[in-house]
Amino acid sequence: MISVVIESWNVDGRTAPLERLLRTLAPQLGDAELVVTHTGIPERARLERAAGRAITWLALPATATYYDHKNRGFAAAAGDIVAFLDADCDPAPGWLEAITAPIAAGQARVVAGATTYRGALATLASRLDFPYVTFDKTRGTVLNFFANNVAFARDVFAAHRYPTIASMYHGQCQVLALQLRTAGIPIHFAADARATHAWPDGIAEWLTVRLLRGADTVSLLPHVVAHFAPRAARTVSRLGRGPALAVLGLRAATGGWLALRDGPRARGLALVAAVTLVDALGAAGAPAVYRALA
Repeated sequence: MISVVIESWNVDGRTAPLERLLRTLAPQLGDAELVVTHTGIPERARLERAAGRAITWLALPATATYYDHKNRGFAAAAGDIVAFLDADCDPAPGWLEAITAPIAAGQARVVAGATTYRGALATLASRLDFPYVTFDKTRGTVLNFFANNVAFARDVFAAHRYPTIASMYHGQCQVLALQLRTAGIPIHFAADARATHAWPDGIAEWLTVRLLRGADTVSLLPHVVAHFAPRAARTVSRLGRGPALAVLGLRAATGGWLALRDGPRARGLALVAAVTLVDALGAAGAPAVYRALA
């Protein structure tokens, strides 16, 4: 049995994005179970009509975090395979089959889908915000995944759930990926399991998300260094925010090169500059950014 868990934390009770997602997903579901986490969703009958089935509605307190929704949604699901999707994502046709088939066939235990944006800047923006890291592309595996588009064999997620890290916004999925690597569980990459992520809803939301992403660079880097270069962990810690700002600088250089190579050049370079500036402010201001915005 397959379960699909959709969190509505990031649409803040708005039904329009969720209804659009459910209508898109409905033809793919077959006999899959559908679980939606929420802190208050009206018009549930209309949403169930959009999905073409009954939905298991899981109400959570307003204090529940994004990853609380993921962990609690899994606990409410019954499937042997559990696929996760965010309410502000638009799954491509065949998404559910692509992300669950490798697990059903016994070829994988964790499958990461490909998360992207839409529009002329989609390729560049996706590489900035949703980069998938691999050392060997011939193996079809990656070192990381994003919680908005991933599937797990039930026993894997039951043993390795998203960790609770107070001083972090959306980096817990990257920490879990490191834990899976330590446990010897590879992450299969399914390029056809594509989900298009919504752009931030206005400049205020964009600034908030970017500042928090910048702060996450500071919070996440020690986990990465401790995993791949443990002898350097103490040195990196002593350098404060410097290493995180260096990572953002390297990303800016790579992003600028991609903008020049693939275009659109002017808008691409402007995007890289704006993202780098605000992320750097978030990194420099961590952990005060978490206290003010998270």
